[in-house]
Amino acid sequence: MFTELRHFIRGKRRPQHLGRYPMELIKRVEKTTTLITDDVPRMPKRSNFFVRAAHGDMGPKIQGQRPGFVTKHPLSKVLRKIIKTQHTNQKGTVNPEQAPIPDDPTERTKHLKSLAHFMGADIVGICEIPDYAWYSHQLDGSEIETKHKYAIVILCDQGYETTAAASGDDWISNSQSMRGYLKGSIASTTITNYLLELGHDAQAHTNVDSDVLHTPLILLAGLGELSRIGEVVLNPFIGPRFKSAVVTTNLELNVDKPIDFNLQNFCNSCMKCARECPSSAISWGDKVMFNGYEMWKPDVEACTKYRMLNPAGAGCGRCLKVCHFSKQGLMQHRWALWVAMHFTWSHKFLIRLDDVLGYGKQVREWRWWWDLVNIGGKYQVPAKTNDRDLQEKKTAPAKAKNVRFHGIETAPPPHSPDPVPIKPVKNQEV
Repeated sequence: MFTELRHFIRGKRRPQHLGRYPMELIKRVEKTTTLITDDVPRMPKRSNFFVRAAHGDMGPKIQGQRPGFVTKHPLSKVLRKIIKTQHTNQKGTVNPEQAPIPDDPTERTKHLKSLAHFMGADIVGICEIPDYAWYSHQLDGSEIETKHKYAIVILCDQGYETTAAASGDDWISNSQSMRGYLKGSIASTTITNYLLELGHDAQAHTNVDSDVLHTPLILLAGLGELSRIGEVVLNPFIGPRFKSAVVTTNLELNVDKPIDFNLQNFCNSCMKCARECPSSAISWGDKVMFNGYEMWKPDVEACTKYRMLNPAGAGCGRCLKVCHFSKQGLMQHRWALWVAMHFTWSHKFLIRLDDVLGYGKQVREWRWWWDLVNIGGKYQVPAKTNDRDLQEKKTAPAKAKNVRFHGIETAPPPHSPDPVPIKPVKNQEV
């Protein structure tokens, strides 16, 4: 932080490959702060809960809502439409004539990170891809080849002001997601086709279609730590307020190490996301082992159902809206981040201070969008809109919640067009 302040005072310009956020100041470690075992199973795409909802695994009501999940609001529908036009550019033909680019992996890495920032990425990291980060099967049942060694991982901010103005689960929620996905899609497909043009194989992985799981790659590329929100990574400067895209390639690059900004201790003390979750899907309890990860396990089924059926909004991102790390990144917040990283004893004070100062409340002056809902192909003013502020008096439930785990044992077969009812292997108190 002091280095950053000194650069600010001196007016020193940051190199393009570093981006706008000083990730180089965050502590680097050899292993992720989340324990990941050596036997993480590869999962088929059919196991994704949004895919399961579309196939009727969660019942006909959820299945009926799945097609209109993103098209519920006109802006999210338009953003999704534009993203889908780029799907055909996620793969391509390699130019047989390789361009004369530098042999130095450091020079290549700086160049591609600079390009990613040039194309709108907010934060970029690079890692080697472990086998378990690849899905095992496509939706048609065909096996997925683990063909690339490196992943260029791109994070795109969903927008601080709009996040601050929203409840997190109102009518702008899906549009915020699609905005982040669109920026990531533009950056990743551009980098992919640039590498193909240079004579090096590459593939983009976006929300429309991805052969890799993004969460482990975000961790390994040193872009954040796994949080209490569950299967969500927090970045020290933009919190969970991002969407990701990935470019995979075999072009030799320098990799980044995982980071440690003391988030595991912070999330262990903080329950704000669990307190504010409208579907009670976030754990109040301790970490558990799940599919090879030690994590605060969320109730994925409850989360998916709420996002699909939310009657007073389009989707949900309330957890990212109220998170302590979803701040604008001004200097006073960097001081708090520095204190949180270095002094575990400060966490309870900072957590309470966050509520006292009203972070997580709606900044209604920044509200700019129209509340509209698509009903039968016609847009109408919705009957209701979520309008929430902080539930400061809400405490942990007296009894731990039983969460149904959906591990590899309960995943549907890779190619299952018909509904496969959800049958969790076990319940776990969280």
